[in-house]
This record gives sequence, structure tokens and C-alpha cells, in this order.
Amino acid sequence: MADAPISTYKTKKFWLYACAFALLFGLTGAELGLVSDLLHEGGNSETNYPSAEFKHDLGILLFTSIASLLYIIGHAFISMGLNIFVNFVLAVFWGTGAGVLFHVSPFESFTCDKPSSSFSPNWAVYSDRCARVVAMQGIAWALWGLSIILMFGMLLHLVEFKARKNVSMYKV
Repeated sequence: MADAPISTYKTKKFWLYACAFALLFGLTGAELGLVSDLLHEGGNSETNYPSAEFKHDLGILLFTSIASLLYIIGHAFISMGLNIFVNFVLAVFWGTGAGVLFHVSPFESFTCDKPSSSFSPNWAVYSDRCARVVAMQGIAWALWGLSIILMFGMLLHLVEFKARKNVSMYKV
């Protein structure tokens, strides 16, 4: 009697992908909320932001958040090779957004309670938003890492190394 096939929903791979995409969705939604809130407050003028680089980085993070959500919706309908490529592209964008934010922002988790006079004049006005900027940076780094993990995980899934019988040896 042949073994019954294992249901897709009972495999370890399915649950790992489900958890990874649920985490990707939650973190992307949080990043989208934080970024869009700061963009809504600042408007379209660069003078409402501490620097033009910061404003443009918010645009990169907004684009990447929307692209990630669209990818989450359609990832099941594209090939594994394209999934790997999209995760690579998202990792580049998340890493760029987080890296630029790390470079331009003077805020860190332990500096948010400092008075606004301890920051440069253009960032002093933004000191009340310190926690949001730090959270955006942390979430962007987490999404970068998750995209890298998904990319390599899918690559290993695509390649799938298996043990097999030694075919080079002949039985005598």
C-alpha cells in the first residue's frame, strides 16, 4: 500500500513561510504607518524636514513599503526564481532606506530623552519625533534582515540538497 501524500499545510516549510510572510506583513504595515505619518506632517516642502536627504529617504521607505505589500499579495502567483529576485531587490531597498536614515539622523534609542537643544538646530525641531524616527530605522533594518533570510531560504528551497544513492560505484 502506497503512503498517502503529506498535506501542504502540514509541512515545516509551509509554516516557516507563513510565519515569515506574516512577520513581513506586520512590520511593513508598521513601517508604512510611521513613514506616511511623518510625510503627512511634513508635507511636500523640503523646508518642513530636517534635511532634504531625510525627506527623500522617507520617499524611499514609502515606496519600499508599498512594493513589499504588493509583493506579499502576489508572491504565491510568481515563480520561486522571481520570488528570490524580488526579495533581493526589497533587501537592497530596505537596506538603503535604513542605512540612509542611520547616516542622516542624530537620534538613537538612548538620545530620545535628551533636550532638543542637544541636537543640531535643524534636528532640534524634530526631537519630539525621535522615537518614531528610531522605530522607523529599527523596523527598516528588521525588514532588510527578513528579506535577506527569505531570499536565502527560498534559494535553498529551490536548490534542495538531498542524499542519494552512490551511483558511481558498481556492485560486483
